[in-house]
Amino acid sequence: MPELMKIRAIIVDDELKSRSTLRSLCVNYCSDKIDIVEDCSTIQKAIAAIKEHNPDLVFLDIQMQGEDGFELFNYFSKPKFQVIFTTAHKDFAIQAIKSSAFDYLLKPINFEELKRAVNRFEEYKINFIGIDRFKILTENINNQFSDKQLLPLSNKNGFQVVQANAVTHCKSDGAYAFVYTIHEEFHVSKSLKEMEDLLNPSTFLRVHKSFIVNKNYITSFAADDSTLHLLTGAQLSVSDHYYTKKSLIDAITK
Repeated sequence: MPELMKIRAIIVDDELKSRSTLRSLCVNYCSDKIDIVEDCSTIQKAIAAIKEHNPDLVFLDIQMQGEDGFELFNYFSKPKFQVIFTTAHKDFAIQAIKSSAFDYLLKPINFEELKRAVNRFEEYKINFIGIDRFKILTENINNQFSDKQLLPLSNKNGFQVVQANAVTHCKSDGAYAFVYTIHEEFHVSKSLKEMEDLLNPSTFLRVHKSFIVNKNYITSFAADDSTLHLLTGAQLSVSDHYYTKKSLIDAITK
């Protein structure tokens, strides 16, 4: 692995304790890989710090006193930095965050999760692919839970961007998953549970421990062997742990 300069990072959080805790975690567990060049209590201070330091990475709180962390993106049309969101509110915009920001950390931040995020970012720098992830992020914030959602699907070589409405179904492969569209399949570095968290629950149904299906591609259901038939020809088993015949019909038609 080529040697890299340390990751230059900025912390943006209105709570002094949260900033101090995250800085300490970075120093204690990631000091060989990351330098916190500044921590900021407001969006305006963050804007100035980013312009001054040109960071690789910004740890960004979502809900701050009188401010929304997403406001930061109004000031950078094509930022060179990536974002790891930090939040105590796991239900707040998580779908947009998880599908488009580099990563997110739930407060109180666990040092192991922080180390994993930093290691992933280091790998990302080595295998950088020139895609405008900021554009994906803002589109997903504006189109959360819509057919316009874009999914950057990580794999060992980088990631592939797929429109959510093009996904027909997903299949578990242990700690990984296969994602299928009409014409292609992708082996991605996410578990089926992680894919379930990403996808719109009004469109994508978890029908089996091994399968998630886009209901828009379902053509029929065979009750005798509990099999879904898709427009692509794929056949997926349905577990009664997830759906009965009646509840499946209700889920497909609502």
